[in-house]
Amino acid sequence: MRRVLVLLALPLLLAGCTTVAGGRATPATVVPTTPRVPRPGTGAGPYRSGDCVELPDVTKVSCDRPHEYEVMLSANFAPEVPAAYPPDVKRLARPACHTALPAYLGNPDADASTLEAFTLWPGEQPWGAGERWYACLVTARGGDNKPVKQPGRLAAALAHGLGRFQECRAGEPLKESPVHVVPCGGPHRSEAVPGVLQLGKATDPPIDLNGPLVGKAISHCEQKVIAYLGGRRPGVTSTAILPLPQDWPTGETAAVCWAIADHDVTGPLGHA
Repeated sequence: MRRVLVLLALPLLLAGCTTVAGGRATPATVVPTTPRVPRPGTGAGPYRSGDCVELPDVTKVSCDRPHEYEVMLSANFAPEVPAAYPPDVKRLARPACHTALPAYLGNPDADASTLEAFTLWPGEQPWGAGERWYACLVTARGGDNKPVKQPGRLAAALAHGLGRFQECRAGEPLKESPVHVVPCGGPHRSEAVPGVLQLGKATDPPIDLNGPLVGKAISHCEQKVIAYLGGRRPGVTSTAILPLPQDWPTGETAAVCWAIADHDVTGPLGHA
């Protein structure tokens, strides 16, 4: 039975930047969370926690073979979900998937990595037949902005820091079109740094981009970038990227901090 795989993008807003200068990088303190990985095989519907999934047919495969997605959790929509198709996945399932990402990966800074959460739900025919499940999947974004096909599991992949999954960009965040994710060990200008700041919950009123949370995020990110660099450094700026108000109810409630060099660098600017 063919199912619909929906890849939900994460639109963000550039909030501001400050210049930092000087210094030598020292290892950042890693504050991982204890991974909260559901017991394998638990959940709802045809895809369960720990399943590995391969495109284009959304087929379950052995995690030992190369695949694009891994199921973090699956559940049923609330009984009162409208029967109309498609369901309002952004509001009804996306918040749970966004919350699952740092818990499953074992690090509150998951939004600073190339590991991203996506949502899968039944196609129109099985939905009409009464299926009401959804699944939260995780994948790694590659340099071509497509999911990376690789063997192995991603559960607890960030428990000891961002490591090889730290997100780096060839240019500046949001100024690239399309986004160009690159390995941090090669030439790049921008690095997402540890210190993702949760600004609230999806059930809170959406962020006011003229309100105090914006200034809080900018100040927070300046300090996180300085800590990441080990001090101030010429030619590097700090930037806070915030969620758009319309995406707040989907669970996009965090500010991500970026260090941006004014020229290409090779290798990480700091330690993640």
